[in-house]
Amino acid sequence: MRSGYTRLLDGLGLLAGIVFAVTAVATTYDVALRTWAGGGVRGMVEWVEYGLFAATFLAAPWLLRQNGHVQVDFLVTTLPVAAQRVVRCVADLIGLMVCALLLWYAVRVTWDAWSSGSIVLKSMVFPEWWIFAVVAVSMLLLVLEFARRLVVGDTAVADIKDF
Repeated sequence: MRSGYTRLLDGLGLLAGIVFAVTAVATTYDVALRTWAGGGVRGMVEWVEYGLFAATFLAAPWLLRQNGHVQVDFLVTTLPVAAQRVVRCVADLIGLMVCALLLWYAVRVTWDAWSSGSIVLKSMVFPEWWIFAVVAVSMLLLVLEFARRLVVGDTAVADIKDF
């Protein structure tokens, strides 16, 4: 049985995929309107920008869980298995520390934007903290995922048990 954590990451991955698909269709539609009708959909560029931003950040923990991030591992794969595990553990520890630092910063910036009441004022109008909160949520989930990988001790998806 899958854990709630795994279902959350799977849901975020699915949501990101939907956003990317809708973005492709919406962009095509907007370009067609601009080409043949002389004008596009008001605010479409912003919707696409913010959608791609949010989808990218929210898909990152799911991608890490799937071991789907870009890796340059041609050197690591030449090492003995024990050394490969050490390198992956060090990489996961570095990832954890970087994401923890980014989480701290994102929470601070989100709080500042929320407490000051700043807003994004373009074609779309919304509280600015919404943007920063996406980064904070993503970094929190990445910290949890890197910690899980360190505890489990193996980054191969087939060998990882739910937690």
